Parts: sequence; structure tokens; C-alpha cells
Amino acid sequence: MEKNCFGGDELSREEIKVKKSIGILLCVALLSVFISGVQGAPKKVTLRLMQFKPEITDQVHAMAKQYNKENPNVIIEAEILQADYEAVLSTKLNSRNAPDIFMTNGYFYNQVYLDYSYDLTNEDYIKEIDPSTLEAATWNGKIYGFPFLVESYAFIYNQELFAKAGITELPKTLTQLEAACRKLQAKGITPFGNGYREGWVFKHIFSHLMAGEGNFRETAERLNRGESTFGALPSAMRIFDLLDLTLKYGNSRPLETDFTQQIMLLATGEVAMIHQGSWAEEGIRKINPQIKLAYLPAPVGEDPDKARVMVDANILYRLNKDSKNLNEARKWLEWLITSDSGRKFIVEECKFIPTIKGIRPPDVQLANETISYMEKSQTYPWVQGYWPAGWETHLGNLLQDYCGGARTKQQVIAELDRTWSALVNY
Repeated sequence: MEKNCFGGDELSREEIKVKKSIGILLCVALLSVFISGVQGAPKKVTLRLMQFKPEITDQVHAMAKQYNKENPNVIIEAEILQADYEAVLSTKLNSRNAPDIFMTNGYFYNQVYLDYSYDLTNEDYIKEIDPSTLEAATWNGKIYGFPFLVESYAFIYNQELFAKAGITELPKTLTQLEAACRKLQAKGITPFGNGYREGWVFKHIFSHLMAGEGNFRETAERLNRGESTFGALPSAMRIFDLLDLTLKYGNSRPLETDFTQQIMLLATGEVAMIHQGSWAEEGIRKINPQIKLAYLPAPVGEDPDKARVMVDANILYRLNKDSKNLNEARKWLEWLITSDSGRKFIVEECKFIPTIKGIRPPDVQLANETISYMEKSQTYPWVQGYWPAGWETHLGNLLQDYCGGARTKQQVIAELDRTWSALVNY
């Protein structure tokens, strides 16, 4: 052992080697702890959700906050549109700003969005969905979306005003419907509240008449092949008779009346009925909590058996298969279907009839009406699911023109054929 320059004993070479080894091991250990800490920290993720249904805007934002509360590393940015939704969605899906989760209709739209939709067929949580509601989400035997609610539409009427007018039996034909309108008018009650400023309302009214043709898929396929025209569909062409009736016995300035004004007219007792769906009840009830609502199945011509309520699980949440956050989006969808919070959003917050097995539907009037008509087999599926993508926009514009006197019946029919053919062959 040698002395060092400070008078102390110098370290042996062996001791120096040992101390160096210990130092290296300590550095490695500290570095491992640091790396482990970095890797263990949850990655911050922003999920972009894009959808229509502005009537549940508040509920969607509340759901996003709840998900972030339960999953602090994930923020959901929700963009909710109605007008031009499909055009905006299409643009975004073909850009770097594509949403991670997006809403569309089902049926034909499964083909339209096939290249963007993640295949959910083998996800365990899909087993929680009632199989009868998956048809709208299925294409070539695979499931491309979550049908998160059962919705319905028809004429929504104020039971007290119908009783005041002495209407004891619901009209089932157009002739009977006009007779009911005359009874309402005799009591100083405006029969219809028409929100025809909204082009989308026409797809619901028209689909009611088109459903009366029966063989929904075959009807659409014959139109696709050019083997039929709209003029050759007698039930569908009663749309003009029904629109004429609503205009004759409806509110003033219907083309200036939007959805919010339309439900206001019903909620305040200014009109007896509106053609709308289960999504309208929450807004109506906020204005008039005591109102008694029910469905009047829309008459389809003069055959009383064809008067039914439109019921379907036709609105889907899809996951973008090319999303860089696909796994987080899958976790969100699993949460929506299986967690208490997700199920509460669907049933308690939105008041929707769920497609998830074993969940009690909300105890609200139009949900109860829907279930009643389902049990009586007096329903049609949403036949607009078989229409070419984008055609409903043309339909809305054309029927707005008809209601405003800008186009004749024959001009509208010709354009219905032309636009359908153009979109099918695009």
C-alpha cells in the first residue's frame, strides 16, 4: 500500500476497480429508474370525435368530461354539426385532420365508409349488443360500427289538444288525417307545425311514404339498376299529398321555421302535432314538462295497415381504422358500452332506448310509445339507409322548392330520378 500526496494511504488497483464497478452499477440503476418512470407515465392523448345530432350537444360534452375524469390522460374533443355534415366529414377523412371517432348512418353507408371504418366484429364488447340491432352496422358479415341507440319518428301529437278536438281514434289514412285537421281547426287549433327550413326533416317524411312500398332493399336496388323510377312508386308519390296537407293546415312561414322553433310550437300548444322523432322529446319537455306526448303513425295513402312508426338502430359510432390513437378509441368504445358511466350517458342523459342487452330503457313517453309499437309489429325500418350517399340532401332541397312553389311536382319527380342515378353511377 502506497502513500498518496496528502499523506494518506493510496487505494489499491483492486479497490479502484471495485469502486468504479459500483459507480457504474449505480448509474445504470438510476438510469433504469429514470427510464422506467418516463415509460410508466401515461401518454397524453386527444381523441377527436365528430358527429351530428346537435340536440345532444350538452350531453356529449358532459360525457367527454366524465371520460377524462376517469381517464386523465385522454381528452375528447367533440365537434358536432348538422348542416353539411357528410361533406365536412368526407373532407376531413381525406385529410390529416381526420377524426378518431365519427358518426354516420348505417346500411348503405357501411359501404361508403368501408375504407375508413375499423372492423369491430371480434371485439369482446360487441357481444353486449342486442344482435337484432346490428343489421344496420353489418356489411358482408362484418360489423363496422356501434349502433348506440334505437330511435323512432312519426307525427308527435299533443294528447290534450286531440282530446279537446274530440279526436278519439287516431287517423290511419290521408282522408282521415284531413278530417282530424278540420276538427282541430274548428277548435281554433293549428294542426301542423312544419319546420321546413331544415332540409333534413324531409328525408324522414319521405321515408315514411317510401317504406309503404315494401321490399325496401329491392325497391332501392331496382332504382339503382334503372328498372324503376320514382313516378312508378305510388306509395312514395303520396309525399306530395301529405306535404300539401301539412301546408294547408300548418303554421305560417314553414320554410322559415327551424327545428328549435318547430318543437317550441308543439311545446307551447300552438300546434297539435309535428313530424319529428324521439330525439325531440327532451327539448319539448324542457319547455313544457307536463305535456302529454304520443305518436301518430304517419298515414301512407289510403291503406290503414300501412300507417306505422319508423324505428331503427341506424345511427352508428365508427372508429377510424387509420387513427394513430386507434387503441385509445377502442378503449373509449368499450367504456361506452360496458361501463356504468357510458351506459348512463346513453340512457339517463340522452334518454335513448339502448341497444345494449339487459338495460332498462328510459321511462319517457316517446320511448314507451316506441316499445309499444315494436311489440305490436307496427313499425318500419329506416329505409333511407338504402339511399345513395348524399341523395337526402338533394331530396331536402327539392322538396323545399316544392313547398315554396319554386318547382312543380313533375319537375321534382324528374330531379329525384336524375340525382339518384347520378349518385349511384358516380
